[in-house]
Amino acid sequence: MSIYFDEVHAETAAVRFMDAVDATIDFIEEFPDAGNPWESSRPGREGMRWRLIMDFENYLIVYRRDGESVHVLRIVDGRRDLERIL
Repeated sequence: MSIYFDEVHAETAAVRFMDAVDATIDFIEEFPDAGNPWESSRPGREGMRWRLIMDFENYLIVYRRDGESVHVLRIVDGRRDLERIL
């Protein structure tokens, strides 16, 4: 994401995006069950959750909780075909 922002000379937006990603991941680490469950009939998607990136409503973080750990699986534009991507 930040590469694209840099190419269009939007360094401020890139920094805001990365700060929002960091803040959202911090929130997920503290409250991992607050994310929305990923609903899919495809195998291997059990336990996946997602959360919108703060202040960037089209982007989301897809993650999975594993005991006390949280694993970020993808940061993706929510307007894409997510079922195909994931």
